[in-house]
Amino acid sequence: MSKVGGVSGGAAPTGCYKCGRPGHWSRDCPSNPNSEINNNNNADPPSNSDFSAKPPLPNQKPKQKPPRRTRPKLTPDLLLSDSGVGHILRYFPRAFKCRGRGHEVNDLRHLLRLYAEWHSHLLPYYNFDQFIHKVEQVGATKRVKICLRELREKVANGIDLAKLQEPQVQQNSVDKQGTSVLLTNL
Repeated sequence: MSKVGGVSGGAAPTGCYKCGRPGHWSRDCPSNPNSEINNNNNADPPSNSDFSAKPPLPNQKPKQKPPRRTRPKLTPDLLLSDSGVGHILRYFPRAFKCRGRGHEVNDLRHLLRLYAEWHSHLLPYYNFDQFIHKVEQVGATKRVKICLRELREKVANGIDLAKLQEPQVQQNSVDKQGTSVLLTNL
C-alpha cells in the first residue's frame, strides 16, 4: 500500500463530466449536451456558449412600445394663451410690488423669480436660459409683435387689464331696422 506520486485513494479524474471523455474539462466541452436528442442535424460547429443549447422561444409578437409623448413646443399660440402672456397679465401685477429706490436689486431678483416660476409652469423641460432664448425667438414673430402692440395700445388708452382677461361675452341685440347685430363686450 504505497502511495505513488502523493495521490491518495480514488481514481484519477477523467476530465469532462458532461460528455465523459478525457482530454478537456467540462467548461471547455465542445459537445452539445442535447447532441443525442438533435442527432447532429445542425451543420454549425459546436460553440462554447450555452445560448445555442436553449430551445428557441415560440413566435411572439414584439411588444409595441407606446408612442413617445411629444413635448409641447413654444409657439405663438402658446405664448399668447392664458398660460403664456395671460399668466403674466393675471399674476404679475399682484405678485410684484416695486419697492423703489434703494431696493432695485431685490426688485429685480423678485421679478426674475416670477419669470422663473412662469417658465416652470409653461415649459418645465427647458432650462431657464433656453426658455428665454425661445421666448425671444417666438416673440420676434410678426403675430406676437402685433398682439403685444395692440395690448400696449389698450393699456395706454386706459383699458383695465382685468377686463381683457375676462372671456368676451357675445350678445345679440336687435337694431332699429329689426336685424340682429352681434355685440361683444370688451
